[in-house]
Amino acid sequence: MEAYILEQNGGVENLKKTTIASPHIKANEVLIKTKAIGINPIDVQVRNSKDFLGMITQGNIPQQVILGWDVAGVVEQAGEGVDNLKPGDEVYGLLNMPGLGNTYATYVAASANQLIRKPAELDFIAAGATPMASMTAWQAVVTLGKVKKGEKVLIHAASGGVGHFALQIAKHIGAYVIGTASAKNERFVRALGVDEFIDYTVQPFEKQLQDVDVVIDTINSVEHVQRSISVLKKGGRLVYLQPYFQSAIEAQLQAAEVSGYGVFVNSSVEVLTEISKLIREGHILPKVTQTFSFDQLPAAQAAVESGRAIGKVAVSVN
Repeated sequence: MEAYILEQNGGVENLKKTTIASPHIKANEVLIKTKAIGINPIDVQVRNSKDFLGMITQGNIPQQVILGWDVAGVVEQAGEGVDNLKPGDEVYGLLNMPGLGNTYATYVAASANQLIRKPAELDFIAAGATPMASMTAWQAVVTLGKVKKGEKVLIHAASGGVGHFALQIAKHIGAYVIGTASAKNERFVRALGVDEFIDYTVQPFEKQLQDVDVVIDTINSVEHVQRSISVLKKGGRLVYLQPYFQSAIEAQLQAAEVSGYGVFVNSSVEVLTEISKLIREGHILPKVTQTFSFDQLPAAQAAVESGRAIGKVAVSVN
């Protein structure tokens, strides 16, 4: 099979496409013929940083590192003990997070309990782009943010991968949703149903908002997260995507009398099942705005790394 090996941490040029043996499946695993891969910011972070690679693997870095966690494809083989999937099934999932999902490959071995059948409403590209971002958004909005109908919710980078899912989930719950993005992405965000749009380039959001119930801050900046605290009402909830920010913001959280929660998404077939239900019912839909071929996978990572990607970036395989 073909796969991208991370030769060493650093730039995108360190992702090298090579031919290696296809994985052998164990009991309770399936072999997937890959059809699509979602590219996420953590892919870039782990590629760039040996510290991140060590954190994600809990110090167990294999000799051969294959990145990628999102996958959609077709079951080629089912191992002993697998009774929920069979060859020919179209599946998708977030694999082995935390750990290495090894999805930057034309074949992927995966635990059968981390995969579910792909909704018919999604093609493979959309399905491959969905798991990590949508599950992060679910955990931010539902599990940690505990967003309720009628609450005022601010979502930063509402045009981004996690942000555009979080917006749709919060709207489905019945929240009043405010989304930030730049003016060029306003049409995209408004099409998702946002109640109020803020162009963050015109005026700081904290000068325009107050008494927000929940903030979902997807920006990788301690300073930005601290600004988000200032718009929350007492008893409000802040959810941010970089859990290691906690120590830097703890004092400000306490002073403002608000709660703060860092999201670290975990593989969860239960959460993905909830996402699939919302997709089937038409409440949420992934928006894939850039699709690359497998040969162009490094360019797909570069698109995500630019910080300017709208919606989701995906790679089409086979």
